[in-house]
Amino acid sequence: MKKVVLLLFVLAICIQAVAQVSINTDGTAPDNSAMLDVKGTTHGFLIPRISTAMRDVIPSPAAGLLIYNTTTNLLNVYNGSTWYSLEAAFITSTSGTISAGGGVAINAVPGSTPDNSAILDVNNPTRGILIPRTTPESITSSATGLIIYNTNTNLLSYYNGMSWVSLCSISTGVPGATGSQTALGVAINTSNDAPHPSAMLDVAAANKGVLIPRLTATQRNAILPVTGLVVYNASLNSIEFYNGTAWYQVTTNYIPPPIPGTNVPAENQVIWNWNFVQGATGYRWNTTNSFATATDVGAATTITETGLTCNTAYTRYVWAYNTCGNSTPVILNQSTSACTGGGFTCGQSLIISHVAGPVAPVNKTTAYGTVTNIPGEVSKCWITSNLGSDHQAIAVTDATEASAGWYWQFNLKKGYKHDGSTLTPAWTITIINENSDWLSANDPCNLELGTGWRLPTYTEWYNVDNTGGWTNANGPWGSGLKLHAAGCIEASSGLLFDRGSYGYYWSSIQYSSFSGWDLFFYGYNCNVQAYNKAHGFPVRCIKNL
Repeated sequence: MKKVVLLLFVLAICIQAVAQVSINTDGTAPDNSAMLDVKGTTHGFLIPRISTAMRDVIPSPAAGLLIYNTTTNLLNVYNGSTWYSLEAAFITSTSGTISAGGGVAINAVPGSTPDNSAILDVNNPTRGILIPRTTPESITSSATGLIIYNTNTNLLSYYNGMSWVSLCSISTGVPGATGSQTALGVAINTSNDAPHPSAMLDVAAANKGVLIPRLTATQRNAILPVTGLVVYNASLNSIEFYNGTAWYQVTTNYIPPPIPGTNVPAENQVIWNWNFVQGATGYRWNTTNSFATATDVGAATTITETGLTCNTAYTRYVWAYNTCGNSTPVILNQSTSACTGGGFTCGQSLIISHVAGPVAPVNKTTAYGTVTNIPGEVSKCWITSNLGSDHQAIAVTDATEASAGWYWQFNLKKGYKHDGSTLTPAWTITIINENSDWLSANDPCNLELGTGWRLPTYTEWYNVDNTGGWTNANGPWGSGLKLHAAGCIEASSGLLFDRGSYGYYWSSIQYSSFSGWDLFFYGYNCNVQAYNKAHGFPVRCIKNL
């Protein structure tokens, strides 16, 4: 009873800051991790009930401001720039008869009594409730059910007894209003700060959260609840609210991983399959355990990976995701079929997952188109986009990094990515003086695409140029190879030049110890010429049929 008296004293002076506060019927002290500890087995916690229209005119709401939206019957939270709606899942429509009363009211109308179903009833048509804005790492010995506004993620989070859980939120697209209003509410803190004007109750602490009533499912079902009543379900370790007709559980960012399907192997490819996940809006697939670099396959539950080696074991990773987050990966394992001499057919796409290392500058998964019957070299198979590109160029003057791909210096296997302002990795070699053609051990085509793939020779570039009648940039672009002006990296400076206007593509044959042969073209010319080996040029890859 002493703790309730303490809070009533706070109400009398409106903005007086106090230390930890407990509101209960058994006289227990607040948990050490809570700045405000509201406890009861026959009552819940009521936060301000505000319509959408009323919410949208709150002047300059504080980050972490929490309301119950009576228009949508969902909890809403403000993240510092936009209102977010907390997603919820139906639990039960069961309601009991207990409405003992005896709680505490914090509202704008003097003499108002709390709703009988609430141990603490905070209400005001123009204000919400603020809970401590801090991080999970700042709190030691967290109590089960402790709630904070996580300033690392700008999400509401709670401790479920084992780990911190973030609540799923969807943007309503409504930014905060501007203007001001007079501070009216109650502050509970140790800093003597007044409550934020947008809050009817402002609980602040750097190392504590808020505890709301922790009830079992049976105790919750015994309550005769009012719309907006919030409890922590100690049976399910989840936050729940009553929307006027039923109890709803606030959903978290957890989504289960996919279940492996039946993969279909061939000599040089695997069709990877997994099963649909309830609640997922899409899936990501990768050759490494990295969601950030994974390929987004949308709603598909299958992907075909080609360009593999026969009789070889492969491991791949798939994540399910939705607007709340992503699952842990499911690990798919499959071996390609035994080697029989068949396999890849030119014209198929090669799905290659590049891994940053001695050749690829960054992680990337690309589907390379392939083509044959190119005049001058009809018995060869070529890729139809630059090595390291995201996709084929959309025009001969395409100046995007996504179409240009990566750049290589002659007879060096390390590729470079240039996004227009930054070069990855740093440029360190400015002179190459060696008497060597491009060695197979350094050939990025062989290293990234697999056995049999290589850089074109001087003769192969000469033959397609001469037979195709290429006299300017329109010749290589108009061919089946779709070669475009991807530019180059200048040897002495490492700066990007000519992207969108000139095309340079290495051959594997040197001209001298300082220069190598390459295909060169622009608006008025196209031929095979010799250039400084230390320049960075894009490459195309070729394979004998």
